[in-house]
Amino acid sequence: MNEKLQNHVEKLFENAPKTKRASELKDELLSNLNDKLNDLIASGQTEEQALSAVIDGIGDVDELIRGLRAHDVLSYSQTQEERKKSALVVTAAVGMYILSVIMLIFLISVLRVSTQMSFVVMLALCAAATCILVYHFMSRPPYMKSDDTLVEEFKEWKSHNSQSERIRKSISSILWMATVALYLIISFSFFNWGYSWIIFIVAAVIDRIIRLIFELRK
Repeated sequence: MNEKLQNHVEKLFENAPKTKRASELKDELLSNLNDKLNDLIASGQTEEQALSAVIDGIGDVDELIRGLRAHDVLSYSQTQEERKKSALVVTAAVGMYILSVIMLIFLISVLRVSTQMSFVVMLALCAAATCILVYHFMSRPPYMKSDDTLVEEFKEWKSHNSQSERIRKSISSILWMATVALYLIISFSFFNWGYSWIIFIVAAVIDRIIRLIFELRK
């Protein structure tokens, strides 16, 4: 192993994360560069000429280092920021759910707005709150293991399952809010109270299908 080449590669990776993944990548790069160096020397070049050609051919490894950093575990401060952001989004969404019920009562009792229109407003607020939750949880970057260890694999698996469960619950919330709103609108519009309850059975079947789809994905 050429000492100068090894020192150069070590310097390139001095800011890389201290993980097994980064170490293996560095060793593989060093091995390939050393083989290339030996080939150039065997073809008639001097050691200095071959070393210069190999080093010049490495190029910029900054993007590679950034890729390795992207797989690092988030620092404690970053994790706390993510939790605060999630708490803010969830709190705002819950507030919109509560506001939708207050708005329904206010529109019907105070402003004397028609029942159908009042339920449409309530449903719109609930749909907006649920869409905010779905977007928030789906836009969060998935956990990427920083090393090929059993613990990191478990963390990655747990994060993926938790995110899928949050998405499923958000979809389920949309379904049941829409079901309740549709039930009330149909019942008040056509006064089919004896039959309109069947919509809840249909919704339950759809909810079970959604659960099954997520379970099969796991």
